[in-house]
Amino acid sequence: MSPGRRWLFALLMLALGGPAHAQQPEPARAGVIVVVGGVGGWDPLPRSAELVFPWAGVRHKVYDFVWTHGWGQLFRDLQDTPHVMRKACELASEIVAFKETHPDRPVYLLAKSGGAGLVLLAAEQLPPNTLERIVLLSAAVSPGYDLRGALRATRGEIVSFYSPFDRIILYVGTSWFGTMDRVYGPSAGLLGFQVPPDLGDEELAMYGRLIQVRWNPSMLLLGYAGMHSCNSLPLFLAGEIVPWMR
Repeated sequence: MSPGRRWLFALLMLALGGPAHAQQPEPARAGVIVVVGGVGGWDPLPRSAELVFPWAGVRHKVYDFVWTHGWGQLFRDLQDTPHVMRKACELASEIVAFKETHPDRPVYLLAKSGGAGLVLLAAEQLPPNTLERIVLLSAAVSPGYDLRGALRATRGEIVSFYSPFDRIILYVGTSWFGTMDRVYGPSAGLLGFQVPPDLGDEELAMYGRLIQVRWNPSMLLLGYAGMHSCNSLPLFLAGEIVPWMR
């Protein structure tokens, strides 16, 4: 779909799609989209997802997994690794319990910034092929983060949206205060993920399911100029994220 058509499609979905889609019955395989926002408790991503996905005809239930210490406590969220690990275990347990009860229903993970680190930790604790897909926005983990555990837990892709213009948060911020995996330097949400060297054939095939989407000028039509915040907003989700949630 061309950038102009994608922009128009997103606007039409937001303006016209909601009530008609909301009245339709839930299909048998409707699953769950677990949304995990960034540090500090102020990320609009969960609210945007709750608004956009039903209006866009995405049948899966949206679940906001709250993990932060509270509003404004961004440095504590970023640096309290034991807390992040506990919350990742909690999320993994909830997913396992859901799949035991509903084995045929897909589970998607959508995470932003620091929430990406928590989601990847949770995925590493899951059995193979538990998840349908993971989508990461502006991931505040190091570019060298090993994705093999998360890829093993995922049937489909890990899709990572990154931007070389997200320098204030994902270069300066993570260089001073560290990434979620406690590396001091630029983040994968700025540079993209690196494929580890010396992978075997099976692991190379696994990394073939990593899709990295770099910021491009067409995203301006969706209100996203490549900085840290606007890819949490409804228009960007409608234009770029909805197709990955079906």
